[in-house]
Amino acid sequence: MFIKSRLDLFLLASLLCTPQIPTRQNHSVAHPGDRIYLDVVVSATSGPPVSGLQQQDFTVLDNKVPQAITSFEALDGLQAPTEVVLVIDAVNVGPREAAIERAEISKFLKINGGRLGYPTAVAMLTDKGLQFQENFSQDGNAIRTALGQYKIPLRSIGRDADRGGAAQRFQISFQGFAELLARERDRLGRKLILFVSPGWPRLGGLENMRDVKLREQVFGNIVEISTQLREGQITVYSIDSSAIGDIDPGLTDPPTNHLRPSDRKVNIEGAIQPSDVGMGDLTLGVIAAQSGGLALYPGNDIAAALQKCVADAGAYYEISFDPAITDQPNEYHHLEIHAAKPGLTTRTQQGYYSQPWSAEKFAAESKKLGGAGDDQSYYANAHPYVNLPMAQLVDRIPELKTLQPAPDQQELSMILQKMGRRLDDFIRDVGDLIADEDVTQEKFNANGKIKAKERVQDNYLILHHGYEWGASSEYRMDDKGNRLGPMGLEKGYLVTSGVALNCISFSTIAQSQSKFRYLGEEKIDSRETYVLGFAQQPGEATFFTTMRGTGGADVDMLTQGILWVDKNSFQIIRMRSDLLAPSHEMRLDRLTTKVTFGEAKLQEVPNPLWLPSDVDVSIEIGGQKFHNVHRYTNYRRYRVSVKIVAPQ
Repeated sequence: MFIKSRLDLFLLASLLCTPQIPTRQNHSVAHPGDRIYLDVVVSATSGPPVSGLQQQDFTVLDNKVPQAITSFEALDGLQAPTEVVLVIDAVNVGPREAAIERAEISKFLKINGGRLGYPTAVAMLTDKGLQFQENFSQDGNAIRTALGQYKIPLRSIGRDADRGGAAQRFQISFQGFAELLARERDRLGRKLILFVSPGWPRLGGLENMRDVKLREQVFGNIVEISTQLREGQITVYSIDSSAIGDIDPGLTDPPTNHLRPSDRKVNIEGAIQPSDVGMGDLTLGVIAAQSGGLALYPGNDIAAALQKCVADAGAYYEISFDPAITDQPNEYHHLEIHAAKPGLTTRTQQGYYSQPWSAEKFAAESKKLGGAGDDQSYYANAHPYVNLPMAQLVDRIPELKTLQPAPDQQELSMILQKMGRRLDDFIRDVGDLIADEDVTQEKFNANGKIKAKERVQDNYLILHHGYEWGASSEYRMDDKGNRLGPMGLEKGYLVTSGVALNCISFSTIAQSQSKFRYLGEEKIDSRETYVLGFAQQPGEATFFTTMRGTGGADVDMLTQGILWVDKNSFQIIRMRSDLLAPSHEMRLDRLTTKVTFGEAKLQEVPNPLWLPSDVDVSIEIGGQKFHNVHRYTNYRRYRVSVKIVAPQ
């Protein structure tokens, strides 16, 4: 029995009326959250899908950038829930083609004595809309009997109307596809949708480049289709019996299996922005290829083509990775999966459209890490580079290329003692300061090139509260003394601050919180320096590097790094710090801070203070790269004057 399905869709009143794909608000039940899950089919030049591969055999590229695989599972249709939907198109074919399609599907349903490998249902697309078989079944004979009792209504769209009724056929076909997508996307498991159809007509009206609204609406449909196919684990297949435009038009006898040149492409790039939308972007063949399916032109051997498509469920791999955090909605990411073994090709969804995290999402993720800074178990597998053999350490830290390695650790105690005393004096003398700050903020694209850059200038206030340091003690102000918010955050930059007093963590009282290693001596400019490596100790450290989410939640992290200490004054003149361990939950892979200290002479302080003059911060988070450069000049005392006005 077939039942008619109806989904109310908003129709765009424009040059072309395009059904709007309803926006989906929730993620897949099986795959909640923002992680990207892909069903990957691997095959040789010819033959069935390849099984038996391991995680290490695969490389995932997101916009050409390798991604860490977060989960991997080799599956087949017997292990994982799988359903098949056969769609017969009676809108875009004539009576002869429709009869052949029906006969070939009946032939497919009789294979193996009618015992189908997966639960299967048939849907019929007619001028009156999409009609579904009532239930899924693995009894091909029963489905064939029901199909034989169903009379396909004659097409009412005249061939002489509107270029063969192209606009009306597109409207009916695309609305039927939208209904099918809405019906299948929330069902459990993997779904294979097999369209026996030449496809619906191409979009018309896009040649009018001035119709920006139409392009935006079509682009919105493209984004929703891509997202819902991926999250719903839906793969689309186009089986075109007409072979329109091929060398051998029409149905052939004997059957031929041929592809037009454009369909041999492994990848079909998705639209990056509304201005890129083309007339063919919503055609069935393009949707099928981009979903990881096939666009086949089998001539009159449709049954064999259906078998080829269903065989994809026989062996495949579910692979996931965490996508890059983006600050722009609907940002297209091109995907590639490479198999290490020669002669193998892969098919999966060819791209996805990422969405920015909301402030609530970022705060929630940050809150999960609230105690990571002092959690010893979190850093149980951390391997500080201070423990590396010297040759490996120099490879890791290029700034050490002229280092003269230390023969032993005998001088370490003396260096720490005198450096600590110098910093104790600094804490006593520093007081409240203000400086001129010049900041350059940069964002990079996937190829490592700068995609956005901004320069800001402000007055940088440093309030000294004993041994407290960090962003809570440092503020940005305008020329009138008004406190400024995180400049550039609304444009997608990462805002950095809180480095002016970070040397306090190496004062006498705080040195026990870190492990030190005397590395040797190195000349920095004209100064001879001792070089020390350090790594904060989990469970001991009370000075943290803090990341604050847009929701206000703080995440504390421990660091490791290198100190260059002047051999005469025992003043730190340069410092580099890195994360002790990446934050996988925050997806913060790198936070490298390089600080150059310079002399600042202040009134009422007999000896110059050494304060940051240049700070260079490199960040890699969620697959994105950021770079901030801070320059500080004109350090001076900060004093607040109060004017008392006598009452009138």
